[in-house]
Amino acid sequence: MRTAYFHSGGRINGCTTADTPEDEPYAELSAAPGETIAWVDGPPIGGNAQDTHYFVGDVLTERPEMPCAADRLTAAWCNPGGEITADKLVTISGIPTGATVSVRGRSDTVMDGTYEFGSEMVGYHEIVVELFPYKPKRFQVLVG
Repeated sequence: MRTAYFHSGGRINGCTTADTPEDEPYAELSAAPGETIAWVDGPPIGGNAQDTHYFVGDVLTERPEMPCAADRLTAAWCNPGGEITADKLVTISGIPTGATVSVRGRSDTVMDGTYEFGSEMVGYHEIVVELFPYKPKRFQVLVG
């Protein structure tokens, strides 16, 4: 058995299998226009391949972990109109240039490697850092 992975720029969009060499042309018909087809011997990898792997050329490769870290996961409440100081913020550093940071439906592109978060809204906030081919990294920050 061989598996055909369909990808664009390394990002896996889907896959199909061929049990015999005669099945391979039919499997290739599943590719969308513009997708690259990469054949790998064996069955598809388990789980959601799009979340865990990507292609470097024709080599199926595990996606690396996002290299950033937060200095803490709690932030002081920033009262409206009050002074926002560094001790009230959560700082995420080591973010690759061009990564997108999303919080509560709002996204920012990080160009300097750091992102600071504070809020007037008490409670938990999910911060998601994304940049392909890294796996997205999620932080649960408590403001209170």
